[in-house]
Amino acid sequence: MPFPLPVPFLLLTSLVFTVYCLVIGNVLQVPAENPEHKFTEWAYTYGDVPPYELLEQRGAMYSDRPRFVLLSEMMGWQNASTHVRYGARFRKHRRFMHQTFNQQAVADLQPIQAKEALTLMEGLTATPELFIDHIRRYAGATILKVAYGADVKSSDDLYIKLAERAATMTVQSGTPAATLVDYFPVMRHIPTWAPFSGFKRDALKVKAAVDQMMSLPYERVKEEMSMGTAASSLTSRLIEAHLSTGSITHEDEEDIKGVAGTLYAAAEDTSACVITSFILAMVLFPEVFVKAQDEMDDVVGRVRLPDLNDREALPYLDAVIKEVYRWNPPVPLGLPHRVMEDDIYRDRFIPKGSTVLANVYAILKNCPDPDAFLPERFEDPEVLNPRDVIFGFGRRKCPGRYFADAGVWLALSMIISRFDISKAKDSEGNVITPVAEFESAFVRHPKKFKCCIRPRK
Repeated sequence: MPFPLPVPFLLLTSLVFTVYCLVIGNVLQVPAENPEHKFTEWAYTYGDVPPYELLEQRGAMYSDRPRFVLLSEMMGWQNASTHVRYGARFRKHRRFMHQTFNQQAVADLQPIQAKEALTLMEGLTATPELFIDHIRRYAGATILKVAYGADVKSSDDLYIKLAERAATMTVQSGTPAATLVDYFPVMRHIPTWAPFSGFKRDALKVKAAVDQMMSLPYERVKEEMSMGTAASSLTSRLIEAHLSTGSITHEDEEDIKGVAGTLYAAAEDTSACVITSFILAMVLFPEVFVKAQDEMDDVVGRVRLPDLNDREALPYLDAVIKEVYRWNPPVPLGLPHRVMEDDIYRDRFIPKGSTVLANVYAILKNCPDPDAFLPERFEDPEVLNPRDVIFGFGRRKCPGRYFADAGVWLALSMIISRFDISKAKDSEGNVITPVAEFESAFVRHPKKFKCCIRPRK
């Protein structure tokens, strides 16, 4: 027969649990798989909060990032622009990016995107079954050329592998046990030989991979500059700008590494996700693909490839891209914001230091027939443009959004112009219908699927 626990032990246990809950907050209520679904459920239960009213209209208070002990301080992402805290250093990073990605400057980068899009067409023609590899190469090659002046020949390129390794190791090490260090920062001082220190050993391995991803291409650019062979790039221009004033400090170098590394780590993954989602949608909704091809043939014809000068004349293609963004938003929860001052919204107190997430997934699924792929829904000018949501909010909005969107347009327009997309068949000739399933991760990639991509006759 079980015996009753002593009252002091019960009180101590209750106290520890209470303190634990106060420190951890609601984190234990958030599922590890597809948390955007739980947040959507809460919105219907407790009421929605439009992100524009907080993150846009009150941007001065909602532009900080939380303290990421695991990601930033232990895994080495502290110099990434996405993780830099709001203040002078954040503004410095934004200034660096704006010089390359303002709307006028992006127009000067279009030849790079067009060249890499042509290489994508060549890859899809030669080995269409490797379409995911070709898409990742395209997404990586464009941003690596801009960031470092690097020429990428295949998806096995060293820089691409370095970034994929760092990203994969980061995601795999971000277990619920590991993220406890964000709530109990003292845990970072646990010796690597001690029990329960596996998260720290993993973090050290990730840090080595992140440091290599950030430093290797930067040092390569410096070496090429000393030899007079460096191609023009964001990195080379920033180094030259600092040297022209007399010197470049260690902090300056870390900031340049962080900006360039962030561009690749962020742009490659999300752009590849969007283009792959388009392929999946066209397999599942072939009538949309036929309509897009008809528009392309009427406007551009079959003699030449489309370019960005054709953009305004292809409204249905623009609607297709909007629907891809809506149907599978690449980053369903965006990046977290931190409240810098106490705030009150709708009679609710939001204390300083609170973490605020915008449920992009819920915003874009709040429409009739959300799982269907219907570009026609954007014929109504009152319908929300997904571009206003997927690139973030307020002062943290993605500075490379015009470049990324142009790259997606070029890839999709050329695919529509030059290829037919349909369902694959198995060895017995049976049609394979893929399922619209997506990974539960920071970037919501479609799960692997088969399809048939063939050059048009």
